[in-house]
Amino acid sequence: MKERKRNFTPAWVAAVKPEAAPVEWCDDEQRGLVLRIQPTGRKTWIARYWLNGRDRGYRLGTLPELSLKAARKAARRTIGLAQKGTDPQLERDRLRVGAQVSTTVAAWLDDAKQGPAARWKGGREGGSARSFLPHVRRFQNELGERRLSELTPKEIERFVSGPEAAATRNRALTALRGFFRWALRKGLIHADPSAGLGKEREAERTRTLTDEELRALIHGFDATRYGRAVRLLALTGLRRDEVLGVCWSWLDAEAGTLTIPPEAEKMGRSRGEARRVALSPEAVALLAEQRKAQFAEGIRSDFIFATTTGERPHADTLKPVLYKLRGLRSNGQPASTDKHAKPRPVVLAADVTIHDVRRTVADALLNRLGAAPWVVDHVVLGHARPKLLRTYMPSLPLDEARAALTRWARELDRIVKTPARADNA
Repeated sequence: MKERKRNFTPAWVAAVKPEAAPVEWCDDEQRGLVLRIQPTGRKTWIARYWLNGRDRGYRLGTLPELSLKAARKAARRTIGLAQKGTDPQLERDRLRVGAQVSTTVAAWLDDAKQGPAARWKGGREGGSARSFLPHVRRFQNELGERRLSELTPKEIERFVSGPEAAATRNRALTALRGFFRWALRKGLIHADPSAGLGKEREAERTRTLTDEELRALIHGFDATRYGRAVRLLALTGLRRDEVLGVCWSWLDAEAGTLTIPPEAEKMGRSRGEARRVALSPEAVALLAEQRKAQFAEGIRSDFIFATTTGERPHADTLKPVLYKLRGLRSNGQPASTDKHAKPRPVVLAADVTIHDVRRTVADALLNRLGAAPWVVDHVVLGHARPKLLRTYMPSLPLDEARAALTRWARELDRIVKTPARADNA
């Protein structure tokens, strides 16, 4: 095989053409990094090193999945291990021995440098993990016994297309792409079986709840462990995930504010400033009631809506009650048609979701109460502000937002206490 040398650049490695016979180019900048080009055009990164008196080659990955910068970094790590007397093949061989999906997914999750802990917002405890881990676990459950190298694009397509909602399918695909990119970098697979799949266009949802639906939703949760959590959603317009993960340490009851850390909210990375949430007096009082209830249970946890064991509630904690309000079983399946089965009353329409509460609060503040649109958008909903606004108007009008939310709290109290109409009873 022909061997040549030159200083690699991103433009050159992308443009270099194959020849009639395989050729290896050696990088002048990173000693031991080789770009092997097959006549077919396939470009593979190799790290060459000496170990126990032998010249060895370690496959790093292929272009374009592994960039020049990443290949140089991987080569330095590989050669460094060899210089310390550790064979870089050991980790790869360990994963390849009976390389089942469940084994390699576990190794990916445990990889502190290149796995989810380093790439997901908030690591394995943040919001990204709560979005993606359910799909990763389902992947392990459904395809865990398959060999990683034998997975087919058809199997991955069937897995991704399983969920009903397009947004959920897109999250499943995102989670798998992260895993397969890692597997490619580690040399565990030669091609990404999800490469041919594309994300779907998600329909814009504009659904808001009527007063009757909002009242039925709140009353339906009141008798459950998370009744106050749903009421806090309705008082603040926070996201479900933010409310379920809210901590006592974030609360300043005297000032009437919550300060949400970046890793705990959706816009944390792009915000450029702390997320401060204004609370109405009614919301502060609600949280005081929750603290008393938590102490009465003997629970000592930083999570405001902690489980009975003091842990953060699962992201899908509210779904069983919501399903029952829709007339379904707690797992979301249709009610039994057996004549002896207890009938399940339909309290809410099938298309009502928990996130509709957030949209309903924003719409009511704007159209019922006349709150300023930018206060609703940037302060109540907490969407990231443009850098220009952060620079020239650095202080958020929390008092104005609190005043609007206080008016909304009184309106919400009226809605909740209004007797249901006979046809909705």
